[in-house]
Amino acid sequence: MRNVMNRHNLGSRVGSIVVFVTALAGPARAQKTPPADHPLFPQPLEIELALSAAPKYLRDGAAVMVLAPTGYVKAREASNAFTCIVNRRGGDLFPVCWDAEGARSVLPVDVDAVKARLGGATNAEVDRMVADGYRSGRYHPPARAGISYMLSPLRYRFDEQGHVTRTNSSPHLMFYGPNLTDADIGGQRGAFAFINRVGPDGMIIVPVGSVERETILSETRSLVERVERQIGYKPPQ
Repeated sequence: MRNVMNRHNLGSRVGSIVVFVTALAGPARAQKTPPADHPLFPQPLEIELALSAAPKYLRDGAAVMVLAPTGYVKAREASNAFTCIVNRRGGDLFPVCWDAEGARSVLPVDVDAVKARLGGATNAEVDRMVADGYRSGRYHPPARAGISYMLSPLRYRFDEQGHVTRTNSSPHLMFYGPNLTDADIGGQRGAFAFINRVGPDGMIIVPVGSVERETILSETRSLVERVERQIGYKPPQ
């Protein structure tokens, strides 16, 4: 019985690996157009949107990755330690800027996930692939303390048919907190700090103050209008 079970477990693991490798195989499965929940932007607009995640003093030196039909590509090299990107994993579109540790440990997960989705995997398959990647050691939680920025107020949710809604995104800082819970940090949603989700890629969320938030909202008004025209989103009247 033990041998039968071992063969079954081995078969399941091999199957997961095959699905993962196939989804990341690239051009052979790449779709002619991206799925509706992973929209493309003109490169200048995507660069501006990606950089809006970072403080102004980091933007000129940050690397930027933009989405192409087969996955993310480097649009600009860095002269500092930060990499900015418009994340689209699972149809959740938002700009984020990672420090060196986040770019090493967390960013590759999202890059691979989007590549798999563009290669034909469903969002459910992508979620399983990411979970398998953490279990197998392909992906690793951040190894040291660090920070990423989500100072842009823009965040949108696309379903697999391309229907878009705007989600509430308060500008905030994120500190790496793998496998921590709100109880560990004395946090709760909407408080000074809280955990976004429990897991190897969990983050301690620290919202900016009200004055900083109002400044950001004012400075990004034009960008919001241009992004929403691009994606065809109209705010409710």
